[in-house]
Amino acid sequence: MRETEWRRWNTLDTQDERERLSFSLFVGQLEQKFDQHGEEDTNDADDALAPIFIDRPHRSPITFPEEIKIDCVAKLLQDLVVGKQLSLQCIQNILDLAMPILRESPNVVTLPRPEGAQRVLVVGDLHGSLADLHHIFEQNGWPSEENVYIFNGDFVDRGLFGLEVLMVLLACKVALPGSVLLNRGNHEDRLLCTAYGFHSEVLQKANKRVFSTVCQIFALLPLLTVIEETALVVHGGLPGIGAPERLLEDVAAISRKEWQTMQRVELANLSEENRLQLRMMKDLLWSDPDPTVQGIKASPRGAGCLFGNDVVFKYLCALDLPHLVRSHQCVLKGFETTTLPNNYEHHTVFSASNYCGSQNLAAVLIFNATQKEERVNRNFVSWVPPVLSNLTIAEKSHKVIDDTIRKIKMALESSYASSGTSINLDKDQCNEIVEKALGVPMPWKDIVEISTMGELSEKAVVNFPDFLDNYEDYVRSRGQLSFEGAHMYKKLKLLQAVFAYFDMDNDGVISKKEWMHGCDLLNAEVEDHMKVDGSRFFEILDMDKTGIISLNELCEGFRISRLRISGDDSGETTSNSYEW
Repeated sequence: MRETEWRRWNTLDTQDERERLSFSLFVGQLEQKFDQHGEEDTNDADDALAPIFIDRPHRSPITFPEEIKIDCVAKLLQDLVVGKQLSLQCIQNILDLAMPILRESPNVVTLPRPEGAQRVLVVGDLHGSLADLHHIFEQNGWPSEENVYIFNGDFVDRGLFGLEVLMVLLACKVALPGSVLLNRGNHEDRLLCTAYGFHSEVLQKANKRVFSTVCQIFALLPLLTVIEETALVVHGGLPGIGAPERLLEDVAAISRKEWQTMQRVELANLSEENRLQLRMMKDLLWSDPDPTVQGIKASPRGAGCLFGNDVVFKYLCALDLPHLVRSHQCVLKGFETTTLPNNYEHHTVFSASNYCGSQNLAAVLIFNATQKEERVNRNFVSWVPPVLSNLTIAEKSHKVIDDTIRKIKMALESSYASSGTSINLDKDQCNEIVEKALGVPMPWKDIVEISTMGELSEKAVVNFPDFLDNYEDYVRSRGQLSFEGAHMYKKLKLLQAVFAYFDMDNDGVISKKEWMHGCDLLNAEVEDHMKVDGSRFFEILDMDKTGIISLNELCEGFRISRLRISGDDSGETTSNSYEW
């Protein structure tokens, strides 16, 4: 174990974390062994992303295997608005690259006031509106050092494209961490987005493992942003507790990473400090201004509070900031401004047009420097619902998916027709037909499920014509195409060599006995502290729990293991999207 890895090992708190690192190091041992073995046969093409499965025009080919650049995010967004989908690999890579960046973010993010040609754009609720996000970047430019964006929460729920919006924003954050700031909204909450549509959307487009990781991301989002000498930017509003002059210190002290949800929390189980922190978070994310109120009043939302203009004035005076910017409420023009004494202002900005069919305009708020050094200029840019609407994008997506489903079915039908087999086929026969059409065998349980339209039963043979007849309807009813493992893997020859090393009888699968024997041979070559628990790693790679490991499972295990465990040598670990 290298010095940096050993140092990291000693800093890990749990066996689970050590197991993740151990598996990653085990994969490294295999890569080192077989990289040397196959070095002479390796060319530049092998280092590229080599497809194992049939090309799928319904998916964007962009996956961000190692890093994210903003021009590549722009290409991804263009793919999405013409109807292509995110691949599962792209989603998982973005999440794992974003996790360490957000983990290091403070509760209160401080941004220098804009100077020179620089400007800061505040984007309000998007609620899954991919069309509005596309419009914002098309009209205002992509993030850069001169074009800084603050996205002020509520990226998901109620809209058609919450997952796509979230992934694009996280990818922008990874590409330009200092130019893209993400505040948490009240809908970035495990229970709330379970109730308002995002949970179902993620299960349809990805899986529950992705949803679990996204909820961890939600808990890592900062709670507010301060633009120095300019504005306090927070999703909901001001708290009904605490002193205005201590707001930033109080928010900075919140253990935000512990709160994936703020709903249905048993207060009796919390310490007094945690109860106050929970109340503070709810107020920041749920509260609304009310010009008819003096001071603080209970909110009809059931969380947060209503605060009057007098409260806004006290906070802005105490913080020495001329603007309060918040979102959280749909307003007809896309923005609303209230002017207070001393030219203080508070604004509501909402960036999802035609929200839930309300025909509202959308807007962004822009701060930029003026010749007068004492103040920063602010203005709003609003727009009507874009011509390229979310419904139009959804229609394009459905057409692309339909075309792909038909393409896959035709390939399967052609392979079956040329096979000369009977109607009822066993696993090996099905694998041969599917592999000829698509490049790899399809999981047997998927073939059984499709042939029986979801009936989960043990079958030794399936009626292949039934499988073909049911294919289109079944994959549409699931909301996604089959062969969800259609990823792109690096170093395909390396992975095939590793598979052949363990598959000692060359029957196309690795049994547990073969796996354990191969691990024993590896363990004999390394020092004691680098020996691996082969039995546990077999459980990890046997993803469909059949007692054997297929080539596809081995490839997927290697891909997952390559996701960053840590961004540096400090010992901080990042969450992995695989459920260990």
